[in-house]
Amino acid sequence: MLRVSVKSRDALKSFELFSGKKESISKQKMEGQSSVEKRVIVVAMDGSTEAESALLWFANNIYKKGDEVVVVHCLHHTAHYTMGFWAPVDAQAVARAFEEESKHATKVCSQLTDLLHKYEIVGKVMQLQGDPGHQIVTTAEECRASFIVVGCRGIGVIRRTVLGSVSDYIVHHSNIPVLVYRH
Repeated sequence: MLRVSVKSRDALKSFELFSGKKESISKQKMEGQSSVEKRVIVVAMDGSTEAESALLWFANNIYKKGDEVVVVHCLHHTAHYTMGFWAPVDAQAVARAFEEESKHATKVCSQLTDLLHKYEIVGKVMQLQGDPGHQIVTTAEECRASFIVVGCRGIGVIRRTVLGSVSDYIVHHSNIPVLVYRH
């Protein structure tokens, strides 16, 4: 299932650029020379198989040579911040957990770089820290992205209501088109 969110006219233009609904590449005449508008695409990846499926679908259906692809992976330590509320906290245990999560995030980013090469996508991988939804939307705005691609795990209504969904957050808070890939 594929879901796309378009909220404004500018976003609709971006959607038309990536979907091929009009011209696949916008050309402008400037001083007798034509310039090609470069697409910047942010792909949110959490290391899951759903995210990898979204990247593969993107590579096969949307990606074009010349696109600037920014793959983002977000490290979020929230569970450790609330530990002391529920149980006594061992500061060293929390520090070890932070370190292990950081090492895991570095490993995931290395695997994502390998996936870019495997799928012949030219791009870069960025490791972010903080709330994933907010960080992805902020990074897309800073990169002046044309659109965001994100996978969806399909975690269920109750769990999504309690924990929230990164893809839902991005769809509701992004000012650019969001492609949610659900496999």
